[in-house]
Amino acid sequence: MSSRLWMGVPVAVLAVAPVFAAIGTAPAQAAPSGPGVAFNYTCTGQTYAGEELPAVNISARGGVRAAKGQAQTSWRGVAKFSTIECKSV
Repeated sequence: MSSRLWMGVPVAVLAVAPVFAAIGTAPAQAAPSGPGVAFNYTCTGQTYAGEELPAVNISARGGVRAAKGQAQTSWRGVAKFSTIECKSV
C-alpha cells in the first residue's frame, strides 16, 4: 500500500466515529439490563433445624442464584441453601 493511503486511514476512522457513537447510545428512558446491572431481591429461608430466618433485601448482579448466595452469606451460613427463596422487588 502506498503511504498516502495509510495516511488517510486515521482520517477515515475519525470521520466515521461519530456515526458509531450515535448508534451506540441508548435512549435515556431505557431500563438498564445486562450482566453488570444489579437487581434487588427479597430473600427468605430456613435454618438446618427448620426455623424461619428474617427476610433480607439483596442487590445482586448474577440473578437469583447470586442473590441466594448473598442471602446465605448475610445469614452467616446458617441457612440451608435449598430452602432460600428470592423474589425480585
